[in-house]
Amino acid sequence: METRSTNSEESSLAIQSWSMRLPLDWTVSLVMLTVALLLCIRWNVAINFDFKIYLEICFYLIIVAVAATLGLVLGRELVNIIGKKTSLSETQDSRLEVYSCIARSLFLFFLCSWIYTHIKTGVLIGADDRNDLWLREIDRWILGKDGWLIARQLLPETSSNFFSFIYFAFAPALLVSILYLACAGNVARARKLTTAILVGYFIGVLSYFLLPAYGPAFIFESATCENLSPVTHEAQVKLLETTNEISQNPATAVVLPWMYIAAFPSLHFSHVIILAWYFRFSRLTLVVSSLFAVLTGISTVYFAWHYGVDLLGGVAVACLAIFLTEKYSVISISAFGKQSDSGED
Repeated sequence: METRSTNSEESSLAIQSWSMRLPLDWTVSLVMLTVALLLCIRWNVAINFDFKIYLEICFYLIIVAVAATLGLVLGRELVNIIGKKTSLSETQDSRLEVYSCIARSLFLFFLCSWIYTHIKTGVLIGADDRNDLWLREIDRWILGKDGWLIARQLLPETSSNFFSFIYFAFAPALLVSILYLACAGNVARARKLTTAILVGYFIGVLSYFLLPAYGPAFIFESATCENLSPVTHEAQVKLLETTNEISQNPATAVVLPWMYIAAFPSLHFSHVIILAWYFRFSRLTLVVSSLFAVLTGISTVYFAWHYGVDLLGGVAVACLAIFLTEKYSVISISAFGKQSDSGED
């Protein structure tokens, strides 16, 4: 009887904790949405969003990604047949898991891209070129001269179209990678890749506010790439126009998807590093993804989208995003803490 009474007393002293478990990718999406709404209220921007253009871009990106993924999967199957290897493995997931992973990844990727656009619109409101001058001096201290000048001296002008393609292949490459992992690889790895990309977006866009800068192509005359790639130059001019429009008329400007600039850190570079990390499961995929990361880093500096030091910032963002993804795949939010009997003798 005494034991039963003691147990009853202990159970009455302890409050059972209740916790809500949220996957990290959903948690990041909700936090980014909250930040975007707060910034909309703060600056009264991102109200007039051209959703039609966004849907058109999403549609074409998905078409390209699905087509490329089918090609990769079929090519993989062909290699397996020629090598008399089976494509099935012990870790291969069911079709339902694959399809649900694809749907979830695509939804969160485009949702966070949309939210990211809204947050990024306010980065350069009221900003000047002081941070750009500071970042340029860091580049010169590390490299001896401007990074874009070094890249253009080392690489022939005939390579400009190739590097322009590499730079703009960024978003399709991310989608192709996620879909390929889900279809032909492992759902768990595809989810981690998606989560790390979303975490990288969030860390990166907050970093923009800590050190707002335009980027060399938008500030310095010597950084223009008009003679190297008219397509890239036209895109840079358009991005500068939309960024200035938001800065001058935040309440009335129409927000366009992915049409705003910010230099430090380079999320292009951070995301391709994340890509290489999750594609290290074979020598071939590691080599291809690492090569793409290197070429992307070169293209960002070659066309003066970023300073050289921005790439170092991108590495830091990638490492932090990967660490958080690996360590905190699920966020547990406790509603009640467990109360202990501190008065025990």
